[in-house]
Amino acid sequence: MKISESYRKIITDEIDYVESMMNKAKDVEEKLYFFSAIQGTLQRIFNLEYDSELVFIQVILQHTHVAFLQRLQAVKNGDLVVPLLKDQIEQLIGIIKELSGKISGNKKLDGTLKKFAILAYSTTGNGYYLLQKGLLKIKE
Repeated sequence: MKISESYRKIITDEIDYVESMMNKAKDVEEKLYFFSAIQGTLQRIFNLEYDSELVFIQVILQHTHVAFLQRLQAVKNGDLVVPLLKDQIEQLIGIIKELSGKISGNKKLDGTLKKFAILAYSTTGNGYYLLQKGLLKIKE
């Protein structure tokens, strides 16, 4: 990713703050609220110093956020067949931490972004089915 060190630091500081607040948050709604802050930071940065990889990260995080919100809403509406699991939330926080480290170290993000995509898919009906079968894994 070709962005200045100052913007890289802003992004990683924000991600670290989000991770900290998600760990402190009592409920899933609050955790997802804090998670959404990363997308906003990325968008503000790429409006100032554009890099296509920032857009890629933002799109993956946005998709992940929407997937979690949709599953949470479905559960609230009575769909208890496909739950939102504690492991999924814990993995989300873990991948956020990994993302911060990779951005800070200017390392390749593809593997980390793939983890977000798989985790998001695990919130769907088919994703949960594959998770139950042991084919889809959200933990390493």
